[in-house]
Parts: sequence; structure tokens; C-alpha cells
Amino acid sequence: MTRVRDAGITLICLVILVPLLVLSTAVAGLHPRHWSGIPLSTVELPFLHNRPHSAGTRPAAQDEVTNALVTMKDPGWFEDFGGQDGRIYIMTSALSPSLLPGLGHRFDGETVGVIDSPLAGRSGAAEQGGDSITETWWQRTDPLGTWVTLMFGFPWQLGTVLLLTAIVWAFVLRRRHKNRHQNRSQPLPS
Repeated sequence: MTRVRDAGITLICLVILVPLLVLSTAVAGLHPRHWSGIPLSTVELPFLHNRPHSAGTRPAAQDEVTNALVTMKDPGWFEDFGGQDGRIYIMTSALSPSLLPGLGHRFDGETVGVIDSPLAGRSGAAEQGGDSITETWWQRTDPLGTWVTLMFGFPWQLGTVLLLTAIVWAFVLRRRHKNRHQNRSQPLPS
């Protein structure tokens, strides 16, 4: 029963810590890269003001990126703009599992960056179509798809958490082994 409990605790820690590490590195400005090469530039929340500044001009590749987003029919994106660093930033309310690989297939990480804005309004597909569809928060943000992307899409963060988990378990198991050995060597009271 202890092994099942330990496995459950490990799984819960991984499920929480990997996405949390990806989001915190994005908020810190470290631009974690998806395995496709596209960086998660930041997470936009009401109390965090770390959005990249617009260059005020339209980069040449912005039309190509916008056309690719329309072709991909990703329901989460709602805005794209050219940043001062020359990168085109795509704001999305959902990090669907197909968004970053689709962008990585067409562009590189120096051309495109993604900003996750889970509390944003309507999606780009609904705005462009002119539909008056009311989306629920669940439909707009796709929490399950976002979690899958954050959990399995960023190899450095996943590897870091797995390594730290293995180190912690090595210490825990060593301590358990030491305590069992000490308990066996003590004589039983009569």
C-alpha cells in the first residue's frame, strides 16, 4: 500500500509542478521553448504586466503568420502583433496541443512567440467570422489541452522536475532503508 501511495504522491507532484515550472519560467521572462522550437514568451494575467511592447509597425512576416493561424483554425488565438524585437507575438487564450507544433512546422522560434492569456475575451476565429457565439470559459481556454501542452510540450521543464523528483525519492528511500535497519538492530522489549 505504501508503494501505491508513493506513486500517487509522485504523480500528483508531477502533474502540478511541471506546468507550474513552465508558467513561472515564462512569467520570469526566460521564454521556455516548446519541443517544436516556439517559445512561450509570457503569461498575461491582470496582476502581471510583462507583455512585450508592440513595435508600432507591421513586420513583413505577420501576414504569413496570420494566414497560417487562420489555416490552422486554432480557436484560442485572438491577436497577433509585431514586437520591438522583430518577433511576431501570438496571443492565445488556450495552448492547444496543435498550436505550437503547427507554428513550429511553419516558423522558427526567432520569428514567432506565443503569449498565453487565459483570461482574455473572444477567440480570433469567432471574431473573424463575425459570429455572435457565446463561448464558455471552458470552451475558450481549453484547460485540458493547455495542461497537456504544458505538461508534455516543454522538455527542459519536464526533465528538470523528473530529475528533482528522482533525487527526492532517492533521499526518501535511503532514509526509509536506514530507519528499517536501525529498527531491526534494536532488541525488542520484554
